[in-house]
Amino acid sequence: MGTKVPIILFVFVMLCALSSAIPSKRKSYTPCKNMVLYFHDIIYNGMNAANATSSIVAAPQGANLTILAPQFHFGNIAVFDDPITLDNNLHSKPIGRAQGFYVYDTKNTYTSWLGFTFVLNSTYHEGTITFAGADPIMQKSRDISVTGGTGDFFMHRGIATIMTDAFEGEVYFRLRVEIKFFECW
Repeated sequence: MGTKVPIILFVFVMLCALSSAIPSKRKSYTPCKNMVLYFHDIIYNGMNAANATSSIVAAPQGANLTILAPQFHFGNIAVFDDPITLDNNLHSKPIGRAQGFYVYDTKNTYTSWLGFTFVLNSTYHEGTITFAGADPIMQKSRDISVTGGTGDFFMHRGIATIMTDAFEGEVYFRLRVEIKFFECW
């Protein structure tokens, strides 16, 4: 029995060494579901209450809640309830609402942190999709996490690639959101 332990130990060490020497290939993932949606954000500026879908709710000391702060909007927090459409037309029939908030969190560039949910209630989709992550706005496309969902998207997780599809000053912007689910139940 005394000679079996060193042999087993030797075999175990060799297997460990061989497994670390073999280059591992990164597993490529294939999405189980894809979709592209658009959401339209109209920031309240003191004169557009009838059309506004978002509002600044916190600002740096002394700042006006109807005007985004200078210096990359640092410190502004906005909440939104934006229409979601299947195409990039603001006047298309909404299939749901994007509800959440964004925080401008960097002093030296335009960057925000997003936390929001798509609440979908249409003949196409019913349920929610929840998102969270950093949004380096100046990059053409950026990824944020899809952290879960309900209804048609029960327990779905994945990545959403967002792109600023259009913007008009500091009042309106439209985001194209390409959602790739990698876990579908």
